[in-house]
Amino acid sequence: MFIQRSRPTWSDGVAMQPGDELEVSYPDIHPIPHRGLIYRLIEGPFGVRDVQVIHNSKQPGVCVVRWSDFAQGQHLRLLRRPSSAQHQQAILARAALNINQPYNMGTANCEHFTDFCYNGVEGESPTLQKGVLVALGVVAVFAFAGDRD
Repeated sequence: MFIQRSRPTWSDGVAMQPGDELEVSYPDIHPIPHRGLIYRLIEGPFGVRDVQVIHNSKQPGVCVVRWSDFAQGQHLRLLRRPSSAQHQQAILARAALNINQPYNMGTANCEHFTDFCYNGVEGESPTLQKGVLVALGVVAVFAFAGDRD
């Protein structure tokens, strides 16, 4: 007898896999989307019984949580996928090495974490940079408006 194992899929029908980068928005909590990685698909007798997500959160830092805890009832979006089996292994190895590392909005946020896991280079957060540019623009507008009085 053949038992077909069910695999969770993204909205486009593509099967989820470890290393997939995902994004969620918590509109009531924070306007900036939160990112994480599928860390593990936990198999049960009839298919995947749970999905674990690794992410960098303000508390407790880089940690592994259940899919439902990461999603908090919100829709999750697939951002990118590993380019090969070797890339997937590298992503997951980097992620595992960072478990328990602390969160820092400016140097170690969720975007820094997922980007580092994907490319192995510690870098900048484009989302944070956009936020700083917007804030500077607002300050400049108010400063300009104040000079006109």
